[in-house]
Amino acid sequence: MRAGSAVRPSTYGRTLGAKNKKSLLLINDLLIQTGVNPIQKLIEIAESNEASVEQQIRCWQEVAKYSYPKFQALDIRETQEQVITGIRLVDD
Repeated sequence: MRAGSAVRPSTYGRTLGAKNKKSLLLINDLLIQTGVNPIQKLIEIAESNEASVEQQIRCWQEVAKYSYPKFQALDIRETQEQVITGIRLVDD
């Protein structure tokens, strides 16, 4: 049996996601209190003249994650159907 595939009793370990949710709420409250907007800071770094091109690219990549939906992989299969458009008889 693979690890993590067994069904665990509800009394086993901590509640899933509980710690992470509390941490995220604390971080969100701290950002609101200090008036810091991480996305705005990334944009400021990307537009600054002091940042290297690599740093600017990384900043824009992070901002794009929150601005545009991710592309989904497409499964494209090509079928080769030959259509006969005409028949020509040739005498030898």
